[in-house]
Amino acid sequence: MNDPASAEDLPTFTSSYLVIDDFLPMELALSMRADIDRHFGEPAAHQPHTHQVWNYWYVPGTYTYLRTQPERLMGDDKVKTFMATLREYTAARLGMSFVMPPILSLYVDGCNQQFHNDATNGRFAFVYSLTNPVRQTIGGATILMHEGDLFRGHLASPMAIRGFCDLIEPRFNRLLIFDDRVFHAVERVEGSMDPVEGRFVLHGHIRDEGPLLGGALSHAQVQPALQDVLNRFTAQHGEDAYNYHGPISVRFLIEPRGTVSGLQVLMDRVTYVAERHAEGWPMLRAKYLAAISTARFPEADGRTSVILPMIFSGPSGR
Repeated sequence: MNDPASAEDLPTFTSSYLVIDDFLPMELALSMRADIDRHFGEPAAHQPHTHQVWNYWYVPGTYTYLRTQPERLMGDDKVKTFMATLREYTAARLGMSFVMPPILSLYVDGCNQQFHNDATNGRFAFVYSLTNPVRQTIGGATILMHEGDLFRGHLASPMAIRGFCDLIEPRFNRLLIFDDRVFHAVERVEGSMDPVEGRFVLHGHIRDEGPLLGGALSHAQVQPALQDVLNRFTAQHGEDAYNYHGPISVRFLIEPRGTVSGLQVLMDRVTYVAERHAEGWPMLRAKYLAAISTARFPEADGRTSVILPMIFSGPSGR
């Protein structure tokens, strides 16, 4: 991976979602879209071996759309390039480098998703849109419910869906990343039944896969000291940590003499499990950062950059 500590410092990511427009080089995005249009061209000439590739995924009360493996429509090299670009981005921004293979989904008139969450599928979800910028359909926005107590937050204020949800339109070449625990849906698509006019997205999930390193020290050299830090933190604060749930990622440098410098919180999506612990996380986080800052690693000829994801599992044990 690229040296994570060489990038410009970024503010800590704490929001429930992130939108990145123009995610891929436009030439690649247009080429992927051209593959979709080519697949649906000349409908009278479609053959079973080329077009009986769509799964009509209907789960009563939850899902109604069509899905397939993107490699069935577009070149494997394009999908791999998308995956590599996404992996590099999520590693640097979230400290999460395991990107699950994407699904290509199609929403035509009547297709939608009802509210649900994916709390056991990953840490974050991604939705990358290949939907035409001009189309003969409406709808298809990803609907993300706001965090917090929506009932008590609006006791005296009438509110429609846009008051307690964010709607992210499926703009062409737009990447949406959101916390898998957030309740979300997909707005019903209405209009033309022509598939090329529908909502096309690549989507899947992102997870952690351990520390990400660049520089002088190897994983085998760094891991024992990291494990010692986590063991000591758990021994001292494990009971408090049980009250919190979610991922946090930090990045730092290991100096040649083995000390830690430049410690920064890259992403923090940890939340309390019970209301009585709502104010306790900043103090516990400070103790976690202090434990990392005092770690000692082997000496080396140069610096080592580290991105370290950590998952607070709460009572669910996830």
